[in-house]
Amino acid sequence: MKDKRLPLQSQLLVLPILLLILLIGIAPFTGAFRDSFYHDNYGEQSFAGLENYKIILGDAAFPYSLNITVLWAFLNVSLCIVFSFLLALRLMNTKSSFLHRMLLIPWGIPVYIAIPLWRAFLHGNGGDSVITKLTGLHINLMIDPIAGFLGALLVSLWLSIPITTFVFAGHMRKVSHSVIEAAHLDGAGNGEIARHIYIPEIKDSLLAMAVLNFIKAFKEFTLVFMLTSGGPPLLSGITDRHIVGATTTLGVFLYEVFLQNSDWGINAAYALIMAVLVLFIMSLWILIRKQKSLRIFLIFSALVLIPGGKPVLWIMAIGYMVLVLLNKKQLMRILVLLHLGVTVFLVVTEGYLAGFHPGILLPLLTLLIQKKQERNSSRQFHMPLKNWKIQGPALTTASGLIMGLFIVLTIIILYMLLWMSFSRISSCFIDSFVPPLSTTENFRIIFAEEGILRYFINTFVVAGITAGLLPFLVFPGAVYLNKAGSKTTLTFLAFIQIVGIAGGMHSLIPLYRIFRAFSLIDNYLPLILIYLYHSIPMALFVLTAYLKTIPTSFRDLAKLEGMGEHAYAFRILLPLSLPPLLTVVMIAFVSGWNGFQAPLLFLNSEEKYTISLKLFSYVGNLASGSPVWNLFAAASVANTLFIGTLFMRFRSPMTTSPLSESETD
Repeated sequence: MKDKRLPLQSQLLVLPILLLILLIGIAPFTGAFRDSFYHDNYGEQSFAGLENYKIILGDAAFPYSLNITVLWAFLNVSLCIVFSFLLALRLMNTKSSFLHRMLLIPWGIPVYIAIPLWRAFLHGNGGDSVITKLTGLHINLMIDPIAGFLGALLVSLWLSIPITTFVFAGHMRKVSHSVIEAAHLDGAGNGEIARHIYIPEIKDSLLAMAVLNFIKAFKEFTLVFMLTSGGPPLLSGITDRHIVGATTTLGVFLYEVFLQNSDWGINAAYALIMAVLVLFIMSLWILIRKQKSLRIFLIFSALVLIPGGKPVLWIMAIGYMVLVLLNKKQLMRILVLLHLGVTVFLVVTEGYLAGFHPGILLPLLTLLIQKKQERNSSRQFHMPLKNWKIQGPALTTASGLIMGLFIVLTIIILYMLLWMSFSRISSCFIDSFVPPLSTTENFRIIFAEEGILRYFINTFVVAGITAGLLPFLVFPGAVYLNKAGSKTTLTFLAFIQIVGIAGGMHSLIPLYRIFRAFSLIDNYLPLILIYLYHSIPMALFVLTAYLKTIPTSFRDLAKLEGMGEHAYAFRILLPLSLPPLLTVVMIAFVSGWNGFQAPLLFLNSEEKYTISLKLFSYVGNLASGSPVWNLFAAASVANTLFIGTLFMRFRSPMTTSPLSESETD
């Protein structure tokens, strides 16, 4: 049994974590809240009241960008869930080790390497690319809005599918083989088993990954910034102050406002509004998991139609409030369908950017929740397999096509990296199997002339200090949570997870102002603190879960020997926790090594660049000129080999447990 009240000395173990959360996770938003009520031009402040918010509401660019972000996130989540489920089925049915290795590649390649490679694959030189060579299609991401959006969506799916697939496959493996065999004996095919056995087994994972992927896509910055630089401008996206492109998500839009606007109060107001949107999405997830009443969702459905809405949508909001008062669930479907019809009409007559209001998504979600509740209340306990009508061959064919496409694209991306790294000319257009002017000179240039080792060392300093400091924060915190009650542990872990997910470009920009006040811009300290902050949730979760598996008899024996709590923690628990501790340290190191957004914002001097910024300087984003593809590819190969070697070197210590009874010499 855990102690109900822990001494103050034990509670202080978690204090460093709380201080870091306060500085990186909470202070930016509280600071942005205050600053949003002031004008601040180059340090000259004046009280603005609500004027900054009026400026934002008076410019259509923000709701236009919001509509693009919602469409982007919705398509990302929908396609990622479907494709990942199909690939997970393929892993379960064929146990393909080759597919498993292919899925690890997008997961392991840093985004600042993967995205330029995809840009070279899709866009090439002004639309002449590998795609052109293979299919004859010319895809110009700079002038074709549809190509820009769909191209970015394809890259996002390629990067997101692996982790989602592994999560689904992991939960599918929990299904007993006897259940699958019994289903086959009853005549069920792969389609029936997928729908009536696997989907119910992973429904919690489906919801969790859908929400997490939606939030990730909603905050997207790096991918669309590096691949399309906000996308080709849309004629309907031109406003008095801004030009919205096909992929100008809120993260990109906020970054552009930050670069162009001298009034910090407006920047703070934009950042705060985006933070509120992210927290709103997260609150919906919590309400769904707790199975709250439909009335709450109807109230939210009404409230979200007020800002940025039109009179016809305000009438719909009144209708939802009437439903709340009357509690007539049977009328909800009619009202939601009417709302959907109004939304379609506005989109057709005014265009997507001006006519769409994302508030329609919440009533549709409410309707789905209602249907689920009705189905649960009237669901039969058993459905004979002979009544299942899902076609197994169609499902197998679909999963096979997705697997084949994923593998082919992954192989092409890897081949392009190697091809360009050995090419004497700076070109991403591949017209032969082997570069016509093959050379290893690129590798000599990046080390001897470009001084790539300096940027490796810079990155090693940032990532190494981050990884080195992490155990001093999370191990004492895990010890505290191991002794605290389960309610305290779950509440604390949920809190830091929510605060961590809520971060993004909208939190980095207010952080920039805080660190600038302490003259810490163009300094590694902000990067280290940010990477530490983002490493804590998973590290604390892993260590806390591991400590709970250590038998309580160890503590009892330590007490009999006269050992105090702190001595027990550092002389017994710490050595036993080295494998998971090394695991989270290595993950923190790789996360710090692969970071891009924070260095982009906080580092100005080239001699201080991390490797991500140095590689970015070779090719820039889509709007940059004269990319040096061969040096970029050579440096990317060197970077990948370094990270791969480091991971392989420490793989054994991370997977060997001192508690293992079968440990080998």
